[in-house]
Amino acid sequence: MRAKLEYIFSYLDNNAIQYFLLRPIDLNNHIEDIDLIIPKQDFMKLIKVLDKDSKKVHFKYSNANESIQLFVNDILLDIKFNICFLPRKSLILNDSFPYCSVVIKENRYIYPTIDEDILFTFWAYHLLLDKVDPSLSSTYVMFKNCFGSTWEALIKSNFFIKWTNLIFRANSAQALQLVALFFSNKTNIVNKINNKKLQKLAIKSNRLGFKFYFDKYYFKILRLSGFIKRKRSLQEINIK
Repeated sequence: MRAKLEYIFSYLDNNAIQYFLLRPIDLNNHIEDIDLIIPKQDFMKLIKVLDKDSKKVHFKYSNANESIQLFVNDILLDIKFNICFLPRKSLILNDSFPYCSVVIKENRYIYPTIDEDILFTFWAYHLLLDKVDPSLSSTYVMFKNCFGSTWEALIKSNFFIKWTNLIFRANSAQALQLVALFFSNKTNIVNKINNKKLQKLAIKSNRLGFKFYFDKYYFKILRLSGFIKRKRSLQEINIK
């Protein structure tokens, strides 16, 4: 598995594909997928390269907005085209984003080569906004190990505050209070209550009430109909 993962990232780098690894990978754990952001123009460039190289590739449409599942040599790349949050990625943020490569640390972890405040920001809001309960995330323990002693400084960083403002708009001060409460309680499981408050605040701040519930049932219908599960060839990709 390690060799396959290293090959994937080398392939992206060698073909000048912009990407960002959203969450580090622990090579000692079972790996279900790789969470990446790849802009649409680079994604289509990647598809052309893969098709030309005749790799073992197929894709599935995702159960979320701005997302697609690409399978390369049996490795699932869970790709987002933008930064987006909430369970079905109903909140889409089109702000500029710093792409980067990866590095292997301690001969065990694959990390994005990016500043700590940037990694913390997107990883934290993944746990807080995308999950009903943060502990359900496969990277929950790793996150606590990484930032258990530095979170207090990181939530005051300019980058974290900038993205908190983008996500919560006029309610960013309230959001920061809830985030601080979550971490000050040592990310205890009972904080899923505060998690719910943050999710509702993000929905309210962006007036996503209708879209949030529309997405919930729209993707459920697609899933039940089998539309999402079907394997498709690269030639069938239709990205607007």
